[in-house]
Parts: sequence; structure tokens; C-alpha cells
Amino acid sequence: MPSRPNILLLLSDQQRADALGAVNDAIQTPHLDRLAREGTLFNRAFAPTPVCLPCRASLLSGRYPSTHGAAHNGAGLPEDYPQLLSSALADRGYYTHMIGKSHLTPCHDPLSKESSPFIHNRAYFRNWHGPWYGFEHADIAIGHSTEKHACGMHYGAWLEDRGVDTSRYFGHTAYEEFGAWDLPEEFHNSAWTAETTINGIRRAADSDQPFFIWANFQDPHNPCMVPEPWASMYDPKRIPQHGFKPGEPECFADKPAFYREILDQPGPYACKPSDRGMRGAGNVCHLDWTQEQIQENAACYYGMVSLMDKQIGRILAELDRTGAADNTLVVFASDHGDLLGDHGLWWKSLVCYDESIRVPMIARFPGQIPAGRRSGAFQSLVDLFPTFCNFAGAAAPGEVEGVDQRAVWQGTAEQARADVIIEERPYNSDFNERIIVTDRFKLAYYAGRPWGELYDVQADPHHIRNLWDAPEHRGTRDALVRRILDHEMNKHRPRQSPTAF
Repeated sequence: MPSRPNILLLLSDQQRADALGAVNDAIQTPHLDRLAREGTLFNRAFAPTPVCLPCRASLLSGRYPSTHGAAHNGAGLPEDYPQLLSSALADRGYYTHMIGKSHLTPCHDPLSKESSPFIHNRAYFRNWHGPWYGFEHADIAIGHSTEKHACGMHYGAWLEDRGVDTSRYFGHTAYEEFGAWDLPEEFHNSAWTAETTINGIRRAADSDQPFFIWANFQDPHNPCMVPEPWASMYDPKRIPQHGFKPGEPECFADKPAFYREILDQPGPYACKPSDRGMRGAGNVCHLDWTQEQIQENAACYYGMVSLMDKQIGRILAELDRTGAADNTLVVFASDHGDLLGDHGLWWKSLVCYDESIRVPMIARFPGQIPAGRRSGAFQSLVDLFPTFCNFAGAAAPGEVEGVDQRAVWQGTAEQARADVIIEERPYNSDFNERIIVTDRFKLAYYAGRPWGELYDVQADPHHIRNLWDAPEHRGTRDALVRRILDHEMNKHRPRQSPTAF
């Protein structure tokens, strides 16, 4: 293997693990399916936290949110945070380039570089292209689809340079809205991300350096607004049905109170749980929609994924055209999932359902990663830092908490971790959640609370029966809680998993 392969990380935003043609015949993602055929698809990949900013900070730092401190979207990772993935690869001689959604600082804090009004200073962004969080070059954006702040930063300058009146297309829809967007497809943020990524690949070739490019797509995050023909590409009646599962919501009586309170207080950010540690329900809510509305929203979400897939195809074609594909490690993943109305819930955060915490993940490297393989090995996005460093011949800092997955990716080891841990702390309060997933069980532990959740994920994939108080599972519950305590007490050390339960 060449000592310094190119590394291309393609990250979508809020994409469920099942929103991929390789695992779901109802959705069309031919270019991602090609990646899966030519590489390995990991069907048990998880976010270290199911929220945008802390997850992205964990990926870049190789540390869990409780270590780097940016535990929620209102926090931020310091730009001079030591020992980032971008810096480790730059020190190895890589051209480093961040593209697309950054979201490493709060986007609703006027003092943040990623917030209004600064993000709409297009003269600034035409002239500034980094450095940014250890990346030599940056072309970044923030926000999603039709949101007002989605037309800022480098994407906004790109739109304006092409004569697009952003006031016509942005800032006119609600956070939960879905449907057809009249923005021409060639001006969509996915098209900009693809074009900018292609330019980055060419820039690296001109410098005769291997590249680490992190291309961040802003879709399929809500509002689920997408141009035609993608908005009407899917028949809402012919995609999987979303909503309550058999036994729901009756089973919520055995779950923490906030589940029931979210259902009882519908609306975006409307729930005010009785738990004093929660100022709100985080980024999860209940929308009082009909089944028809649920399906129509999901159909638009599918269309957003398919449009993004088309643009990913342009990037892969550029690798083929330049002959770089054979020496490029390509990884596709998402920062977290989307509930899409399943279990009566929308968006992400807080709850421990797979729809929120599990993500799609594919790794392709011709001759190094087996083609056409599907792996059940546990993966966490926090593992990308040490794994990329290993492929690049760079030393990962000892403080990195992820697990090196290279042997698993190359098929010479069955697994590098026997479980995954997901952290969630939606506010700076005493509400603090940890989720652990093993081959058989999933446990959610809430600091300082007498209640929790425990599910047999093999027998009960929809998490209908909470086994937390079941006497016959008390030993399992206690052992998993101890594992979480091990996770908390071994900060700043590589995370090595014990034998799974």
C-alpha cells in the first residue's frame, strides 16, 4: 500500500442507516450502492452522540463530547483545540480541506463565526478560505435547505456570484415544513458541495500532495424541501411506513416520563419536560401529523438523499477520471440519524432508538478493503481519527479515545470493539445520558435518576419492553452500568471494549 493514500470523507447530515439503496429497495442511491459494491458496508455504525455539533467535534477530535466539552449545539469546539485529525494529517504532508457544513461553533450565537449576521458577510468569505480547525483550506456553510442561515458563508457567496437572489429561496419555510423547493437544482447546496470537492481534488493534484478532504453535505436534514424532480420522485404510499410500532405508544408507560411528555406536547421544541434538568426535549419532538403527512415528509427526505447521491456520483467520477480512485480511501457516513415519525417522534437526540443513533457507513479502498462485504462489526464515528491515521502512516495522539478499525476494515480482524457508547447531554444541566449497545442488549443510563432503559435488541428491535426493573435482567443491567462507569472513569485513555454480553 502507498504510504500516504488520499482520504476522502463524505458526510451527510441526519441520514438514517436504512436510507440507502444497498439496504432498502425503496430508495435509489446508485452511486452509494456502487461504493458498497466496491467496498465494505458496515451495518452497525453509530454516532458517538446523536446531535450535529458534538458529533462533528468528536469525529474531528477523536474524543467523546464529555471529553472535548462541546456536548450540545449551544456549545462549541475551540478552534485551537489541540491534536485534531486535520492537523495530524497535515503534519504527515497532506493537503487538508474542509468543505460544506462545518458546525463546530454554535449557529445561533451572535458571537459565533457560524452565526448571523457574520455568515452573510459575503465579501469576507470570498477572500477567506482558512485555516479552519487545522484545515489548510476551508469552503464552508451552515444550516439546511431553505433556512435563512443556509445561504451564508462560502455557499452564499457562490450563489450570489451566480446571480441567485437568495432572498427568494431562503428563509420562508418552517423548520418542520416539507415539499417541492423552487431553487434550481444546479444551485442546490449538494451541487455546490460536489463542485467544491472536485476543485479540492484538483487543487491537491496541482500541489502534488495526498489529500484529506472532508466533504460535508447539508442534506437530508429537515426542513425536507427539495427541488423537482426529487420532491415527487417517491410515492409516499410505496415507501416504508413510518409512525408508531405495534405496542406503541402504550409501552411508553414503562419508559422515562419525557417520552410521554413529548407526545403530550406536540410541536417543534414545544415540550417542556417535568425533569428540571431539561429546559426542553433537545432536538426531538412529536408532530401532530396524519399518516399521510408522515409519509409525504419521508418521501421528500428520500428525494433529498437521492439528489445528494447524484452529486456524490460526480465526485466519484472525478476520482475515476484522474486515476486517483485506486489510491483513495473513501468513507461515507452521516453524523446521526432521523426518527422520521417512527415511535411517534421526529428528528433526533435524547431517545435511544436506532433510527436516531445508528448511521450508514461505507469504506472503499481498492486492494485494501474487501469489496462487496457487509460487516456487523461495531463502528463509532469517533474511531475515524485513529483509523485514518493508521492508513496515512501517521501516529494518532495518545489522548484519542476512538478505536483503530483498520484491521476490521481490511478483513483481518472480526471486531475492534465489542460495544459502542453514545453520549447525550442536551443542555448544561445535570441531565446526562449514556447509551451502551452490545450484541444483545441496549441500556440507557441517566445520571442521578432512579429510572433507566434496558432492551433485548435481538428479541425486541423496536424497544417495546423496558427490562430495566425486570429481576431476571438485574445482573445484565448492573454489568452494563459498570461498563458505562468504566467509560467515564477512563478519560484521556484509548477505549478498549471488554467482552460483549
